[in-house]
Amino acid sequence: MPQSVTQTLVLFLLMAAGFAAGKLGFLEGSNRRALSRLLVNFILPALIVASMQKPLSPELRSEAFAALGLSFVIYAAAFPLAMLFARLIRARGSEAGVHAFACVFSNVAFMGFPVMEALFGKESLFTVSIYNIPFQILAFSIGASMIARSGKERKGLKPADFVTPAGISSFVGFALFLLGIGLPTPLLKAMTLLGDTTTPLSMLLIGATLAATNPAALLRSPRLYLTSLYRLLLFPLGLYAVLSALGFSGRLLGMPVIIASMPVAANASILAEAYGGDSETASALVFVSTALSLLTLPLLAGGLFGI
Repeated sequence: MPQSVTQTLVLFLLMAAGFAAGKLGFLEGSNRRALSRLLVNFILPALIVASMQKPLSPELRSEAFAALGLSFVIYAAAFPLAMLFARLIRARGSEAGVHAFACVFSNVAFMGFPVMEALFGKESLFTVSIYNIPFQILAFSIGASMIARSGKERKGLKPADFVTPAGISSFVGFALFLLGIGLPTPLLKAMTLLGDTTTPLSMLLIGATLAATNPAALLRSPRLYLTSLYRLLLFPLGLYAVLSALGFSGRLLGMPVIIASMPVAANASILAEAYGGDSETASALVFVSTALSLLTLPLLAGGLFGI
């Protein structure tokens, strides 16, 4: 079974457990909100720092800076395209911010890492961590502002919003790598164990949020499928065409395209829950895009990279 299919099935099983927990009353209301803030402000930063603990080498450093620069450029283009797309599909109010966020940010933490490892080898995981630094900075600042703009807790964008736990941990982790500083083994193991809980807790939260909604009614919205199509196929195929025309190849071609073809980031639901945004639409987008990725990821990986 292809690695992309395996990872997607695992996500669904975790979401199903969260759905059951929500229906049984273990994850509802204030519990979901507290869990989302714990993930964003405490657990995810540990994951980021731990993933960047790699030995320094000139080759790895050069590739890291290339990946970082390329990532910032791609995100700079993705934001205006996402806002335009949200208008084209006539998303309104808080729903518009969620759709735009879904078009910009993909599920790197769980789907991106293992799929990249399967396609380009274990040595690619560090580069993916560096490539993901802009996500950590932008998703929790501009991205959170997009989602919360019409939510219960309005979040106007301020310079201080770029100083987030995820952003700080990204810079700390990258600085430790550049300086060749390794964390003490007990501390690193503790942070790794803590960070490893990000995926299951995120999926549980999404499932619990879906349990509190009427999924059948949500899934009737054609905008869910249009945004999922953009996330899974339109944007990655356009990115592949542009990067190929510019002469990119190997990992610096495959990595951005594969990352761009991941389902909607689970953070969409987490941030919507944390800031009073449209968490129902966010969870539905994660659900629909993850379901469709069972088909699109193997097709994209096979069609573009022969894997």
